[in-house]
Amino acid sequence: MAISISSRFSVVFVARLRFWLAIVACLTMLPLWASAEDPEFPLDFQSGMEATYQPDKAREAFQAYRQIGSDLEKRGEFPGAAIAYSNASSAARAIGRLQEALGLGQKAVEMAEHGSKPFDLAMILYRYGSVQITLGSESKAIAAFERALPYASQGRNPNAEILLYTGLTQAYRKTARLELALESAKKAVGSSEATLQPGSTGRRRQWSPQAQHRQVSRERNYARALNDLGGTYLALRQWSDARPVFEKALTVGSRLQIPFLIATAHRGLAIVAMNMGEHSTAIRHLEDAGRANPQPVFAASIQGALGRLYRKMGRLAEAEEALRKAMAGIEDLRGLLESEELRESFFEDKIGAYEDLVLTLYQRGKVIDAFDTSERARARAFLDQMGNRVTLSRGQDEALIAEERGLREQISALKAASDESPAQRQGLEAARVAYQNFLRRLQQTDREQASLMSVEPLTLPQLQELLPEGTLLLEYFVTDQGMTILWSVEHDRVAATSLPLDRRRVRERVQAFRRVIAARDEQPEMRRMAQRLYDELLRPGLQGRMPKELVIVPHDVLHYLPFQALMSGPDRYLIQDTPLSYYSSASLMQFTRAKGHAQSSSTLAFGNPDLQNPALNLRYAEREVRVVADLFPGSVVFTRKDATKAKYRDEGSHSDLLHFATHAELDEADPLGSALLLAPANGDNGRLEAQEVFGLALKANLVVLSACETGLDKLTSGDELTGLTRAFIYAGTPSIITTLWQVNDRASYELMQEFYRNLKAGRGKAEALRDAQIATLAKYPHPYYWAAYQLTGEAR
Repeated sequence: MAISISSRFSVVFVARLRFWLAIVACLTMLPLWASAEDPEFPLDFQSGMEATYQPDKAREAFQAYRQIGSDLEKRGEFPGAAIAYSNASSAARAIGRLQEALGLGQKAVEMAEHGSKPFDLAMILYRYGSVQITLGSESKAIAAFERALPYASQGRNPNAEILLYTGLTQAYRKTARLELALESAKKAVGSSEATLQPGSTGRRRQWSPQAQHRQVSRERNYARALNDLGGTYLALRQWSDARPVFEKALTVGSRLQIPFLIATAHRGLAIVAMNMGEHSTAIRHLEDAGRANPQPVFAASIQGALGRLYRKMGRLAEAEEALRKAMAGIEDLRGLLESEELRESFFEDKIGAYEDLVLTLYQRGKVIDAFDTSERARARAFLDQMGNRVTLSRGQDEALIAEERGLREQISALKAASDESPAQRQGLEAARVAYQNFLRRLQQTDREQASLMSVEPLTLPQLQELLPEGTLLLEYFVTDQGMTILWSVEHDRVAATSLPLDRRRVRERVQAFRRVIAARDEQPEMRRMAQRLYDELLRPGLQGRMPKELVIVPHDVLHYLPFQALMSGPDRYLIQDTPLSYYSSASLMQFTRAKGHAQSSSTLAFGNPDLQNPALNLRYAEREVRVVADLFPGSVVFTRKDATKAKYRDEGSHSDLLHFATHAELDEADPLGSALLLAPANGDNGRLEAQEVFGLALKANLVVLSACETGLDKLTSGDELTGLTRAFIYAGTPSIITTLWQVNDRASYELMQEFYRNLKAGRGKAEALRDAQIATLAKYPHPYYWAAYQLTGEAR
């Protein structure tokens, strides 16, 4: 009996010991669980989305979900970490921190790949793709959405499929793959129709609150899908197909009493009516849209559509008034996120309002105002390109940058709020006033930095004050509406003319010319095209005289045209007549004039970095940088494995002249991702991207990029070219030399050798480059070998 009692005692003791050890273990883990399961921020997708609706809560959610994700990741609980990181990404997107939204979205996908449920993975990929669309990386978004679709199907959740088809529609439409966009839009409508429960509005009152909520959500998705399908029909110019779709969306939206659905449908019907010649109907729908959704960004789009309609009707004064209101609304603030609905809008981009206003002002004879609007359009396009991706910092400005970022986050979160209450509107207005006050202070300390946060271009009279006697500036504005506007600006006079070339014809002309340049052996055809382009683009602006110095401000696809290779006659190139320089925007001149112009005394050169691919070797690039070193004693030269980004960071800010004889990649889809390729080292891939250059502090008088990698057959809007040059100008240089295509290695070596000899002899930059190109032309007559080089910024 004693033995039996002893055994039972031991069993009970061990059981109790295990119980208390378990309690101790749980208490030990309590801090981790507390941080991973914050009751204010539950770990599900709906809670994460709802947390973004209020500005303050969105900022808290960003921090909280990011910490929860980190904690869960450390414990190996990857499915939960995936949801947390995805929620943190949504919150970051809501407050305008897009780069962090992208990084957290990538992290969420990585965590989900460890074994999340199919529906979870589908939603996480959808959110990640949505951030890519916001950043303008549609190809990456499409890949994410397409990958997510099978998971949505496995998860048996039609709402996820609807979201993914809607995302695909947006991405395909933005990349002009309209048939694919139409297919996705139809699938979104079909999937949302399948979720609707039959029944009248009267019967719905008998349903439970949960059932009513589900039905309203499904009908809302249905109306949004219909609006999206209608927008795709508009892009395809299929007006008769678009009308019944928008009418159905209007019916559903009106029944639900959701303003943005009603307004979007009215605007779609207005565009249909406008293009079918039903002008009074179009005006009525636009006015109804404005009443339904008075939010500032949407109101600006309504004014833009009204302006285009009035211009079409010949009512130019009313068109100007409406378009000026549209422009004011568009320029409200830099890079701030619109509402979720407007981010998904199918309507024309913001630059369309500027184009209509430029043409309206030109038609009204307001040449100076039209020029000023052209400059505003360039500034707006560049701010949209920058978005929230670039950190602008030059030492003493870091406090201002932090303040600006905080204000933008506050406004972004307020604009993303869903309640549209008087308190929300009052808070948004107060935040706008605070931001405008900040900009006014910033303009007094650093006007250039302010120009990268708001639209602040030069006016034409201000530009004329900067132009020296004998200098002629030609500024182009390419439109889709049958013409290109050209201004000829001198110190004491200005003229404007319209060229009978729209965007399509300009693109065809430039592409054909670059194609014959690439062929190298088609001299007669190349010369014929060079003379034709001279007659079409230059002769009307030159007006029978040749200036001492010519400044070209291209637009759109004209950024890819080597004007120096155009010909006034069978044997005369423009470069032989006058020195030539470029600006992406005339307003940049105010900043380049303020930068240093001392003759280069210290030089930093990178030549032929080891890119770990023999096919990318540039053997003459090493000779090129040695020539620079020989001409400028004390130069620092790095080649092959030593030509790294780390070496650039160490030495770049101390040099008066920076020379890169290396490859570059110009990214059309992501212009700020355009990069110089330096040698990889210590885990660094060697890519010096444009967005990084903005954060540098340079004192270089000149930057030379001697071997850019851009194909002769590639033509976009030129953003990737202007992004890289603008980055270096902001970082501190007044002048930068780039190339329009990857030039011949040996010809580049000889041209650069001649250029630096001219520069050392005391010639101005534009004159030194011109003489080097003429010398190279004598040895290599075809423009392929010498015409790729162009100087952006200060000519002297």
